[in-house]
Amino acid sequence: MKLVYSSAPADYTFREQLSVRLNLLVQRGLLTEWHEQHIPPGADRGSERHNAWQSADILLLLLSADYFASDDYQSNEMQLALKRHQLGQLLIIPLLIRPCDWKSTTIAHLQCLPRDEVPVATSANRDATLLSIAQEIQQRIVSQPASTKPLSSDQLTTRQRLLKRVRTIWIEGLLEQSLQHATWVDLHLQKQPYGLENPWRLMVQELDRGPRPLPPGTNIIQVFDEADEELLILGEPGSGKTTLLLYLTRTLLDRAEADEHRRIPVIFNLSSWTRQRLPLSEWLIEELKIRYQVPGKIGRALVEANEIFPLLDGLDEVAESAREACVQAIVSYAQREQDHISLIICCRTEEYQAISVQLPLQYAIILLPFSDEQVEAYLSSVSGQLETLRQVLREDKDLFELAHRPLMLSIFARAYHGETSVELSTPATHEGYPRALFKQYVKHMLKRRTQLQHGTEEQVHRWLSYFATQLHDQQQTIFAVEELQPTWLPEKYRSRYRWCMILTYGLAFGLLFGPVFGLTFGAIYGLIFQTLARFTFGLTFGLILGIVGGIAGGLVFGLVYKYHQVIQSAEITVWSPASAKKGLLVGVLGGLVFGLVGGFVGWVVAGPIAGVILGCIVEGIMGSVGGLVGGLSPTQLPERTSLSPNEGIWRSGRRGMIAMLFLVLVVGLAGGLMVGLFGASIGNLIYALVFGLVFGSGGGLIFGLFFDLVGGRTGLAAFLQHFVLRLFLWRLGLLPWDLIAFLDEATERLLLHKVGGSYIFVHRLLRDVLASQNNEA
Repeated sequence: MKLVYSSAPADYTFREQLSVRLNLLVQRGLLTEWHEQHIPPGADRGSERHNAWQSADILLLLLSADYFASDDYQSNEMQLALKRHQLGQLLIIPLLIRPCDWKSTTIAHLQCLPRDEVPVATSANRDATLLSIAQEIQQRIVSQPASTKPLSSDQLTTRQRLLKRVRTIWIEGLLEQSLQHATWVDLHLQKQPYGLENPWRLMVQELDRGPRPLPPGTNIIQVFDEADEELLILGEPGSGKTTLLLYLTRTLLDRAEADEHRRIPVIFNLSSWTRQRLPLSEWLIEELKIRYQVPGKIGRALVEANEIFPLLDGLDEVAESAREACVQAIVSYAQREQDHISLIICCRTEEYQAISVQLPLQYAIILLPFSDEQVEAYLSSVSGQLETLRQVLREDKDLFELAHRPLMLSIFARAYHGETSVELSTPATHEGYPRALFKQYVKHMLKRRTQLQHGTEEQVHRWLSYFATQLHDQQQTIFAVEELQPTWLPEKYRSRYRWCMILTYGLAFGLLFGPVFGLTFGAIYGLIFQTLARFTFGLTFGLILGIVGGIAGGLVFGLVYKYHQVIQSAEITVWSPASAKKGLLVGVLGGLVFGLVGGFVGWVVAGPIAGVILGCIVEGIMGSVGGLVGGLSPTQLPERTSLSPNEGIWRSGRRGMIAMLFLVLVVGLAGGLMVGLFGASIGNLIYALVFGLVFGSGGGLIFGLFFDLVGGRTGLAAFLQHFVLRLFLWRLGLLPWDLIAFLDEATERLLLHKVGGSYIFVHRLLRDVLASQNNEA
């Protein structure tokens, strides 16, 4: 690692004293040093300094009044170095050597050493101060990753896919879209050290540190770097916590794309942690699989290797009863093994202060409300007429105070853009103003612009309220259409849904695949005997067998299919040896029963030898199919080629349909061959009845088995479940049939954001307001 000193000539003595204390790192080969006295005679000083600074890993600035008057500070190299520092390519550490006004300079946002900000030259014990500085620098150098081995092609592919996915969903899909009609106003930030755990509390005396405002112009990335890449972001509802996190994410993505050894920043919403309350590492793996389509095995490898940088949003959205346990899970994850894992957490201030478990983070920042000047600057930046709104804000003190929250100011501007009057029902309490504003906002957004295309205003409002209620009750922030579950139905209709699914399985399998089996069976049977009569017999027999057996098998499947309570899409299927063993066992046992029956029929019809052969053939087919299909494990795509809503369900349906048609063709071919080869002696009514009865009952068994294995594992069952559920919700008037078009229209009217193929309310407050209206109704 290369360390470069930047100092005024008057401070060379201090530089040499510090260099002596870092000499052990140089001897161990961990550090190389450079300063201007290393420039060879006759060399161009500017060029040498440029090359040294560009190749530096650490830049030490020895601060004094002489330094700020030097060429080092005033050159373009300093500006380039600050940009590299912001991108994470260079670590700049200011060292306060002699008293000077460094806090009014461009490096005021950087953490200075010594930490007590007492200049080295005036400290009571200069040697102890220099030693302390050297130890902190040494700690930063030693803590850097020891290996810089290039990633393999597979690792690079996985990394690039996930980086692209995070950028597409959160930056291009949410941050850039949410700012399309608004001007970003820099948020005031404030350091907030209270309530945070100091790892050295028991070793050193903790200084009395109260909240202090940061210098104007300070941005989130500067605070992040100063905090050693771990941060707690606090603020009131609507203060811009998530937006600030997205700005930070964008820079972290840039850094990760430029340096393959940096951790991959991934946003996780903590609201879903409540469902299973898993250890945080296991929950991260599940969320990577569900939200970012990262296969479980790859996600586990990324999490265990600490290659994921968790950006945890919405701690306040975790159910209150589970919030303490969630914080404890975060603490356990951050302190696992011997390494401290840095992360970022967003939470409302009030909810965080109520938590008794402390987060082991170095820094917290709290977002302050807008100033009066910022409110005016925002309103001035919005194109269109806002004079009426400005006048109302001047006259109503409560509304004007509410407008100092960034979200509320944006809602005001959008709801009353171009309006000649501002109508807002006066709530009973001051706390009720945000809810009243959101109600008015929804009303305005549904009425303005073009006419609603997917229902009346009353219907759309009712659908939105029900949609919000379900998300609120299930502690869900982001919604994908594929995640629609039977729990969205009112309790009294869920049993009807289950019985309807049993009927659906029977009808779908019997009516869709019965004709295919009949045609295949009849064609093979007719070709063997090469007569029209035999073809007609085979077609009729196969058609009846396919429909009756299919309906029977589908009904049996519907009664025993244990996953009918949960809809799980299967965009692709992967091979699982463990599942294959189970499928093989089912196939062998089912084949044994059906093989014995088939062997008996073969013995009655064509003799003992034929019976044995027929039984073995049936057993072999059933066992092979059971092992083959049983080994399939439904999962989602590792990377979707498009981001269409409900793509997973449609992909599941297509794959399931193709797999079922293929296997029914195989069964039809096998059935036609067996009947053709062993059914020549069927010459009287008794034999025909026995053969038909046995073969028909066996057909029901085999169809039920195929539907269970194939339908459940290739996504066909999920496809049927999803659309039957959609039918129920539509008939009950809870959601429209064309759900995606409705959600897209709500997005166009700035009620929802579209995040990839999923949807999220523009703010949690809007979701909660609509949910409360539905409950009141």
